[in-house]
Amino acid sequence: MKKLLSIVSLLVASTAVFAQGARDLKLNEVYVYSPVCSDSSQNASYVDEYGQPASWIEIENTSYSTHNIRNCFLTINPAVLDESLSAPEREKLMSEIPAGDPRTSLSAKQRITFFADGNVNRGTLHLNFNLPVGEPFTVYLFDGNAVDLLDSIRVEALPAGSSYARIDGTEWEVVAEDKVTPNAPNQILKNKKIQEFKEKDPYGIAMTLMCMGVVFLCLILLFVFFHIFGWAMNRASMLARVRAIRAVHNQASKVVEMAKQGTTETKGIDMETYTAVIGLALHEYFGGTHDLESGVLTIQQAHTTWADKSHELRVLPPHHQAVELKK
Repeated sequence: MKKLLSIVSLLVASTAVFAQGARDLKLNEVYVYSPVCSDSSQNASYVDEYGQPASWIEIENTSYSTHNIRNCFLTINPAVLDESLSAPEREKLMSEIPAGDPRTSLSAKQRITFFADGNVNRGTLHLNFNLPVGEPFTVYLFDGNAVDLLDSIRVEALPAGSSYARIDGTEWEVVAEDKVTPNAPNQILKNKKIQEFKEKDPYGIAMTLMCMGVVFLCLILLFVFFHIFGWAMNRASMLARVRAIRAVHNQASKVVEMAKQGTTETKGIDMETYTAVIGLALHEYFGGTHDLESGVLTIQQAHTTWADKSHELRVLPPHHQAVELKK
């Protein structure tokens, strides 16, 4: 029972991790092939494995880990949004990305392009539907369970040869034919100032002068900073020396004053000792710590036996006394 619970928990955890990783798969660019511009450079530069130009949908792994897009679904059929549909019913309305192709394993920030030409028999990268020309549509990207919608984008009618791309990872814009980038990062087209600067300074002279000016300005600021810093440190050390000299001078003045007091006023006695003696004398004079005495001697002679000569004689033991009696 415990093993069964462990296996079920592991499966649930792995499913959650996989679902979380699938959320990092995002639609990145949509290109609609139009026969009107079939001779354009963009249509001729990017074709499928058979050399045929076609509409395509680009998907990007926006995370920094590897995720596999196999078994996910792509479609433009809005009927898949019907919540009453079951997963098998929704799968029939979409084009599944088959497993087994190593190209479906996307590393960090990698992109993959699927051709929307309706020819699924041509390989893994071909879908079972075509993108309409001159009409708005919505692209849906579903997870492998055919229930979770990972990403979607509404595409309006595009000019011939252009694409609809996600710029800076957030906003979508119509990209001109010469800026279409299949399987590559979408070019940033919003910064018009950079484009104007490139047009006005094609040789980079102004950019060079600006860079050199910034470098020299930084060097000047560093020179001023270190100059002020050095002056401040010298000033601080000078003040420290002045404080030390002033302390020595004050101590010397105290020593001179003490020596002066000990030689002139107290005749060689230290001032502190002199003051202590005077204080003690005053204390004894005004009461002190001694009891009051009469001032009369009270010594009287008393008899003691400590000088008795008999104390110097030895006491005869009882044996000797008995012998003397017999004699």
